Amino acid sequence: MRRSGWYGFLRLFYSIKDNLAVLTSLRHLWRTNRPLVVLLGGMVLLLALYTYLLLVIEEKYEERQKLLIAIRNLADDSFRSKQPTMEEHKEGLSQTIKRLESPTQSRTQGRHIPEWQPPTCEPKQNVAFVKVHKAGSTTVQSVFLRYGYFHNLTVMLPGGRNPASFSWANNPSPGDAYPVSGGVYNILTHHARYHPETIQARMPPDTVRVAIMRHLLDHLKSMFNFIHLNTKYKLLSITPIQTFLENVTDYAEIDSKFYEGRSPTRNFQSFVLGFDQMKDVGDESTEQHFREVTTDVPFVMILEHLDESLVVLKRTLCWSLADIFYDWTARNYRKFYYKSSSLSDLAMENHRKWSSIDYALYEHYNRTLWEEVAKGGEDFALELEHFRTMNSNVNEHCRIDPKGSRSFPATKWSMSWTVDAKFCKQLRQERFIWDWKLAMRQNEKLRRERLSP
Repeated sequence: MRRSGWYGFLRLFYSIKDNLAVLTSLRHLWRTNRPLVVLLGGMVLLLALYTYLLLVIEEKYEERQKLLIAIRNLADDSFRSKQPTMEEHKEGLSQTIKRLESPTQSRTQGRHIPEWQPPTCEPKQNVAFVKVHKAGSTTVQSVFLRYGYFHNLTVMLPGGRNPASFSWANNPSPGDAYPVSGGVYNILTHHARYHPETIQARMPPDTVRVAIMRHLLDHLKSMFNFIHLNTKYKLLSITPIQTFLENVTDYAEIDSKFYEGRSPTRNFQSFVLGFDQMKDVGDESTEQHFREVTTDVPFVMILEHLDESLVVLKRTLCWSLADIFYDWTARNYRKFYYKSSSLSDLAMENHRKWSSIDYALYEHYNRTLWEEVAKGGEDFALELEHFRTMNSNVNEHCRIDPKGSRSFPATKWSMSWTVDAKFCKQLRQERFIWDWKLAMRQNEKLRRERLSP
């Protein structure tokens, strides 16, 4: 017994000694290779954390998928809510088309198309386009930039901190545009609040003023997603727009905090057109400005009826059909789960009160658009259909064979024309590329002018 106890003691002693040796070696290793030990230890910890997170994510994956699928189905199955006025506009559209198109001549395809008739008017090349945020304005802007570059016109380019706007969200200032030869601009198409004094000072007297608007609820949803208002308002609901509109006045203080007294949700489109967005329809100054704007800007394009708007624009400016072709790839397009969500009657009524100026302007310009369509009679309906067919063919060609060419015969509304690789490239060209090309051309012209004796 004594012998076994003695041997046990020796084994314990040597075990402790060995462990101390290991500790000593580790201590030496720590002193001599401290960075390597820290790196290896950190990697082990990260690997352990990564493994743990994978296990947690895998465990919760099924529940998360069920929630996401439920949200997606809720958005997909809901119907897009429209104001009664929009339903009237749709009904008016169908009645207009039925009235303008005869039963036997409802399609231009498959029958004789009148020959090309040269226009009796002169093209108008001085245009001030009021670019409204999140209203399809970037798509239309590309049309104006392409026209300006092709016809060697002078485009007003921002020269301030923001390369896409003029002193936004204030009125344009004297030094916010790059100087050009002669000091006069033909086209204004970048973000700027409508400011008649700026147009009068920098553009020719015959400048045509035009803008674009979008249905108010769709615009609100797009703005909500674009600047992440559901996060700023701390709206965790799967229907944040409805929650916002049912308690809309509660967020006025938050708007002031984030946007220096301005609101991204109240009368925003009319704000771009120079209105005081904190006022309402019925205010004396608002009514006066309404009369001034609708007189100075008689025509405003409507995003929901972009093709009709572009044909009206073509006729107003006496441009060619090729001048108004546009890329079908939507610019700045974003998907979000509440894009097509329906809204309660209370939410829609609150929005109409909250943005009363926007509604008044939109309904006014939507009505004037269809008045112009009606003035065109059957010829407008046929030209509209021809434009849609041509624009579709051009977009299809530029996607399938962007480096090739395709010719189109002359018709009553357009002369014979060939789409080539250059046009396909220009059709899809981004704004900053146009800005660079225009700046190079305009700066070179200004430089030659200054160096000439």
